[in-house]
Amino acid sequence: MALITLGANSGKGKVLQVVRTYVANQQSAVSTTSTSLVGSGIQASITPTKSGNLILIDFNSTMSNNSSNIGRARMYQKIGSGSFAQMSGAAVYHIGYMSSGWNRYAPHCFGGSYTATSTDTLIYEPYIEAPSGGTYQFVHANASYSLTVTEVEQ
Repeated sequence: MALITLGANSGKGKVLQVVRTYVANQQSAVSTTSTSLVGSGIQASITPTKSGNLILIDFNSTMSNNSSNIGRARMYQKIGSGSFAQMSGAAVYHIGYMSSGWNRYAPHCFGGSYTATSTDTLIYEPYIEAPSGGTYQFVHANASYSLTVTEVEQ
């Protein structure tokens, strides 16, 4: 796993920092058998430089797999010492949905944003579930994933 933090420009609309968690070849599947949402273990954290700045969150998994029933995922966020909570506006199919009958092997992606309300550290993590039982592989073995969080000055 590689974690890269880049500092850059200054001024409104400028990218201030980028944090990226990237795995090019996941050795074993990131999966769950939980019928309720649980953390995937894939995280990226960023500490905003200023309240009011825009935080962009992007996730991509090149291949997921569900060999039995249904799999779903949603992006969760932790602010400072708080608990992880579903991002505001998260729908049932926030990151992705798959079924063993169709869409069995497919990528999952997410693009969202948050306006920082403080300079408390923010942690992002996809939460996953297999609501009707079985095993949902959020990231298939030998696939890749990335979770990128970017701060933009506002």
